[in-house]
Amino acid sequence: MVTAAATSDGAPDVLPARADFGLALCPDAPRHRSLVQLHAQLTVVESPTSGLPGQFDMIARLARWLCAGVAPPRVLAAAPDEPAAVTRLRLLVSALDRFPALRGLWVDALARVAAGTSAIKLLAETGLPNDRGLVHETADRLARRFLPRPPEHGDLAELLARAVRAPRDADWLATAPLDLLARLAALAGDACRPLADAAADAIALLATRVSALGLTEDMRARSLDGPLRGSPFFRLPRAPLAELPAVIAECRQQAEGVLDALEHHGVSVDMVYCLDAIRLSLDRIEVLLPLVEPGASRVAALRDLMSGLAGARVADRSLRRIVHGNLRLLARKVIERAGQTGEHYVTRTRREWLGMIGSAAGGGVLTAGTCAIKFLTKWGHFAPFVDGMLSAANYAASFIVMQLCGFTLATKQPSMTAAMLAGSIHQARDDHRLDDLVTLIARISRSQIAAALGNILMVIPAALALDWLYAQQAGQHFLDPAAAGAVVASLHPLESGTLFFAALTGALLWLSSLGAGWLENWTAYRRLPEAIEHHRVGSVIGRRTTRWLARGFARHVSGLGGNVTLGLLLGMTPVLGVFFGLPLDVRHVTLSTGSLTLAGVSLGQGAAGQSAFLWAALGIVFIGLLNFGVSFALALMVAFRAREVGQLERLRLVGAVLRRFARSPLEFFIPPRDPGPALPVGHQH
Repeated sequence: MVTAAATSDGAPDVLPARADFGLALCPDAPRHRSLVQLHAQLTVVESPTSGLPGQFDMIARLARWLCAGVAPPRVLAAAPDEPAAVTRLRLLVSALDRFPALRGLWVDALARVAAGTSAIKLLAETGLPNDRGLVHETADRLARRFLPRPPEHGDLAELLARAVRAPRDADWLATAPLDLLARLAALAGDACRPLADAAADAIALLATRVSALGLTEDMRARSLDGPLRGSPFFRLPRAPLAELPAVIAECRQQAEGVLDALEHHGVSVDMVYCLDAIRLSLDRIEVLLPLVEPGASRVAALRDLMSGLAGARVADRSLRRIVHGNLRLLARKVIERAGQTGEHYVTRTRREWLGMIGSAAGGGVLTAGTCAIKFLTKWGHFAPFVDGMLSAANYAASFIVMQLCGFTLATKQPSMTAAMLAGSIHQARDDHRLDDLVTLIARISRSQIAAALGNILMVIPAALALDWLYAQQAGQHFLDPAAAGAVVASLHPLESGTLFFAALTGALLWLSSLGAGWLENWTAYRRLPEAIEHHRVGSVIGRRTTRWLARGFARHVSGLGGNVTLGLLLGMTPVLGVFFGLPLDVRHVTLSTGSLTLAGVSLGQGAAGQSAFLWAALGIVFIGLLNFGVSFALALMVAFRAREVGQLERLRLVGAVLRRFARSPLEFFIPPRDPGPALPVGHQH
């Protein structure tokens, strides 16, 4: 440690005492804690003989005080609302300006650190995604958060990491007065000159990285129309400094074109990550350019750079920000494709409404068979994994047959129609469109009720018929009294886990809609329908056949993805519960209705009047409400966020729905004679 500095003639220049320091900077409060802290930071300094680590640590401590020290006396602030960090900066500049001995020590330390460290990582990597993809970036952030890191005294990025630890530590930099920063730069003199050379190297490195990302195969396939050498990404690292702004603008335009292509033809997380890396790297190049251009206003550029780096340092530690930023577009695309599927579940006319009931009735008939196979699987007493896979295959096969036959399963509707509704809400900005949205909600409501009635009212007679056929062949009911009693007990809404299991099933129904939307997005991104249409097998079976197969694949792929996902979720959830020792099960309203019907016919006519059976019937009602409600609520919440629907828009919609329901409640249950327009505004695809 040293407590004195040498003057230009070699005589020692004693550093100021604490009392003199405080009186010189703030006569009104010379003993204020912030002044005491600053005096300690400026006078207890490392000797030049301690080497780079000592000088580095000294500057890091001062930078931390500047960002997060005690608030100085308000009398020192230039304005009543001046941030405390700006006032601390003002205090630091005044101290260095008033005491030459302090200034000499600190300028010398700053020059040593600037000359002995590298700023490449700070300028070209801090706050920017790496070029290895989302998974590696997430892993790196997890490692930085939870694993200890050795000190890196040769890297200026370490200095920023020590100074800025929370968002509030960085917020003040954007508001720092330019005249104050100019005074600080004048005091530092040529000590920071190596940063200008580092900025030039960082620009070259960033330009090369952007060029590599912009010329990947996926980017070229969606952006390159002419020769490779004409691409702005090819020209970026080769362009002179004066031409860089124009080339950067071309790169941005081409990246926007790729983003539009993703919006229309399917989203890839890796592509979104790549585009995000390109955008942020181009932004960084533009911020660095004034630092290397002759005659540029470097103080303002330096403030913008440091403000951006400080904010990026905080963002570098955020897992939520990178996941949200890169999955947002994928989530919106998945929701959009689920919403397109949801249009098929919304009826407009009475004829369509009756058709929905008929379609759901077919689904109810098939569900009775699914229910019977479920019992046969359980009676096999297979190993848990085999039992789960057989159950999943039973559910998935049943749902796929429903789709291919044109039947409807009511519980699949809420998640699809919620995504469709959110897309329409996002586009509704006036009262006319709000009325259209209320009309859409009324259509969704009555369509959902029609599908639920069709499923439930038809699964009951279908289960009765199945039991009669079984009794004709086997001479007994499908369920024996013990199994029937267990079914009735399992559906009691208060004495079993029915309510929780029903809510869990609603969440699984919502997850299956995400699986449907993801698979359709994935096939669109991979252009699988086009690949099927032009497959070489067409030379054998004919191009007309391959076109028919491609159209059928495109039409059914979303349903196939959702059905298989739902089957796996329903079948394997109880198995996962056994594996982890958790009491997990599923309660699906149509399947549970079929099971209760089989149990009732086995127990006899007198069972219907018993309290246990009545409680089980009430449990069916709760199962239906939770299946539909949880699925719709989750889908609507995620769709709202993906579509960026604000709170005000949601409240306006709730008010409009309540007013419409009070005026015309039957519209939410039965279609009116005048069906209205074919689709709400903003929903033409």
